[in-house]
Amino acid sequence: MSWLDSAIDSMDRMGYAGVFLAGFLGASIPFFPSYILIPLMATQLNPFIVGVVSGIGAGVGQYLHYYIGLGGRYLFSPETRVRFERWRVRFGKYGVWLIMALAATPLTPDDIVWIPLGLMRYPRLKALLAGITGKTILSLVYAYAGYYGWPVIGELLKGSGLG
Repeated sequence: MSWLDSAIDSMDRMGYAGVFLAGFLGASIPFFPSYILIPLMATQLNPFIVGVVSGIGAGVGQYLHYYIGLGGRYLFSPETRVRFERWRVRFGKYGVWLIMALAATPLTPDDIVWIPLGLMRYPRLKALLAGITGKTILSLVYAYAGYYGWPVIGELLKGSGLG
């Protein structure tokens, strides 16, 4: 058994709890490789369920950054907090769409959105649901990319002696 088969086998044993954990850690810890783990897990488990469960985990994981901003509010002067309140009103109409779009893209660090959301006390439930939706879309892409792409990658690795 190669190292790759061993890694996939251990992820398979974790099941959907491991999928949730991969999404959660990927969104809350910088540079955690959930974009690698989710596709690999989708090769062993149902890719749709992998995408949804990891998306929920990632949405909850990035939501932790909201509380960093919420707690950090008190480091600013009252005048600055009033400015944050004005931004919340501006965010009211399109904030959900912005959160969802940024959560669904793999290249943007979510902290740049979530910490300011906490600073301006953006409505928690709206932010959480938009984040989960965006992360679920992204995780579904990862899961199906792994499910359909892994056989090709596995053959390439075996052909090069790495598999």
